[in-house]
This record gives sequence, C-alpha cells and structure tokens, in this order.
Amino acid sequence: MSAPDPLDAALRRLHLPAVRQHYPELATQAVAESWSYPEYLERLAQAELVRRQERRLAQATRRAGFPFLKTLEEFDFTFQASLQRKALGPYLGPELVSGGRSLILWGPPGLGKTALAIALAYKAIQEGASARFVTCTELIGELVQARAKGEWEAALARYLEPAVLVIDEVGSLSYGPYAANVLFPVVDKRYLRGDRPMLLTTNKDPREWGAVLHDPDLSAAILDRLLHRGEILPLSGRSYRQHRPGQAPAAVRPPGARAGNVTKTGVTAMTAPGNVTEETVTIGEGC
Repeated sequence: MSAPDPLDAALRRLHLPAVRQHYPELATQAVAESWSYPEYLERLAQAELVRRQERRLAQATRRAGFPFLKTLEEFDFTFQASLQRKALGPYLGPELVSGGRSLILWGPPGLGKTALAIALAYKAIQEGASARFVTCTELIGELVQARAKGEWEAALARYLEPAVLVIDEVGSLSYGPYAANVLFPVVDKRYLRGDRPMLLTTNKDPREWGAVLHDPDLSAAILDRLLHRGEILPLSGRSYRQHRPGQAPAAVRPPGARAGNVTKTGVTAMTAPGNVTEETVTIGEGC
C-alpha cells in the first residue's frame, strides 16, 4: 500500500478538486514547455475557477425551478418574424438587474413566451444573478394560503429574494378575488428595491388584467410599476407547436392589438399603454 500523497491530501482539505485533478498533467506540460512557476499556478487557478463557475451555474439553475431549460443560443429567432434579438439588448447583460428592467411578453399561445423568459433568466444567472420561475397561479395560490395561515412575511420574502423573478402565464387561468391583493406587494416591493426585475408572460392584453385579477385599480398600479423601467413586447406569428418544416410563418396580431401598433416588419414594442416605440420585435421557438 503506497503512502498518501501529502500534496493531494492538502488540496483535498483546501477543497480544490480541479487543482487536484489537473496538477499532474499540467506539471508534465509545464516541464515540456518550460513554463514559469507563475504560469503553472495561473493554469491551475483558471481550472479551479472554471469548475466553480460551472458548479455555481448548475446550482443556481436548479434553484430557479425552471420547468425546462432554454438558452438564447438555442432560441429560434428565424421561425417567427416578429422579434429581432437586438430588441432584447437591454435584457441580455448585467443592466437587466442593475437597472431593474422588467419585461412583459404578450401574445397568443405557442409563440415561445415562456421559453424566451427562461432564456433571459438563464442569461442573468450566467451573469452572476439568481432567479426564480413560478406560474402566476402558483404565486397567487401560495401567497393567499400563507396569508390565511399567518405566514405572509416568510412567503413574500421568497419572492423578493431572487434577483430575477419570472411570473409565467398571467391571466391564463381564473383566480380568486384576492389575486391582485397578493400580487401587488410582490411587484411593488421588488420595484422599490430598484434591482429586482420581473419577466412576465401573458396571453391577455396587460391593460385588461383588471378583469382577471379582480381589481382594475390595483392592476393598473401593478402595470405602472412594471412599465416604469420596463416595457411590453407584443409577440405575433404562428404557434410553434403547429410548425411544419417548409411552411412560412403567418403574421398574426396579438389579441386585442390595435392596427396602429403594427408595422410592415412586425409588431412594435410598447413602453406604456398606448405609447408605441419604433423598435420592432420578433419571437422564435418555444412554448
């Protein structure tokens, strides 16, 4: 039985698994290529940093609770003709969190709203942020029950902690009478923090959320906070679920969209109800 390697034992105690794995081969390469001592140490340090970044990314992605994973690189920006990647520029870097930039993805089913929201949240995770995914029904149900049980503050805190919060399918299902009352504190407190953006998906015109949330005034206040540092991206086109290779996508206006919101190249992004920008956006594949 060979004696334990003191270097290997020390690296194990220091929790440097990548250095433990790579130092023998890198030592051989260092001798063969006449590396200096600092260069050898730099290579070892880089190997450890890469491993820790990969581990952090995996842990943060698991904690986010995504129903599936979609990256922007996997996203098909060519299938639908209404979203250009450059329109997502403000949401692709650290300014998403530092600027507290919220985004509402609005359009019929099957255009990739959920996939795009997940891809943007995953991009934020890659930039070092934390994220959480939840459907609007789950969020409202959990908070209503927590309030009834006297556990409101703890339940609310779980939605305020993540740097990026994805709220999926706003208005897709019917809610109880207290929907707006529990959703508003989440939006308001995250808005007041200034660095807690929200990514929401909906197939309902956001200006009509008052009907599904049972409180037009609170719904207007929710939308006002989301759009102060954010915008609505209306998505159009044929459902990806109905895609058949070789068929050209058909232009379909989002439900309730007015003719004045449509350009020759797609649907324009709105920064506030009734205010239309000149930037055209499109959507790709997804659910």
